[in-house]
Amino acid sequence: MFHISGFFDEASGKLNSQLDLMQSMGVRYLCPRSLDGKNISDFTLPAFDEAVRPRLTAAGAKLSSIGSNIGKIRLGDDAAYRAQLQKLAHLADIAEAAGCRYIRMFSFFMENGFDEEKAFPEVLEKLRGFLDVVKGRNVTLLHENEKKIFGDTPERSMRLFEALASPQFVLCYDASNYLQAGEDAWQAYERTRGATAYYHMKDCLNGFEVPLGEGQGRIRDILADLSSRGFDGFLTMEPHTVKYALLRRPLRLLPFAGKGAAAACRATDKAHGLTFWSKVTREDVFRWQYENLVQLLEEIGAEYE
Repeated sequence: MFHISGFFDEASGKLNSQLDLMQSMGVRYLCPRSLDGKNISDFTLPAFDEAVRPRLTAAGAKLSSIGSNIGKIRLGDDAAYRAQLQKLAHLADIAEAAGCRYIRMFSFFMENGFDEEKAFPEVLEKLRGFLDVVKGRNVTLLHENEKKIFGDTPERSMRLFEALASPQFVLCYDASNYLQAGEDAWQAYERTRGATAYYHMKDCLNGFEVPLGEGQGRIRDILADLSSRGFDGFLTMEPHTVKYALLRRPLRLLPFAGKGAAAACRATDKAHGLTFWSKVTREDVFRWQYENLVQLLEEIGAEYE
């Protein structure tokens, strides 16, 4: 069965608004990232228990994963790395207390044109440091293929997975991020499928995020293949609502704007029956993501909640 979740902070930074949107959709899970202006990575367990947990409980909301920024630092920034080791310990406390298995993380921002062979030992050493923090705890680190980090390609993501060889380190697949890194979404899916435990639902066209299934991410094909294999896990919506909601008009007007992005905005407008002057909110874009995801799942006859 597919379990639908979302980065609901893309619709609103206010936790109460995020929970209201969840409940209106009938979604049970969220991936906390920005909560009332504070990143989840900046919470300790006592702060989480005071400011967040009671509202989650009241809304009947559960956590699919914790959307941390662990590893989203420059590889050579040792001071930031040490600080993140402490933050990860707090997040592990939160995850275990909340009954959440996964903590999303990254494999460090790299300089342009970096030497993979020279960088790999340091990346591996620091990821092992993260694993040491969660060793023996009921927590799994979820590596996302963010663009411009070490593991931004399927080959490098798999290289990390295979070298670490830890049950507490698995991959999170993001089609849009792979596309923006110049990879083929389907080929990346096939290459990483055996190591992937979690899927972000994000699509893009010409390098610009568009509603799910309206881009080049082969989302329907991926969902159909996962369903045929009996996948039982999370699909977390991450539509990047701000980009389209705020930039759709400027991108179509400014002469220096990227032609690909402008074309993507026009395609989205057309798909949703919008004129240039139509008003679109971040919540609108998030609802499209949910509606498209449900439609795709029903088309392939998949079970979901």
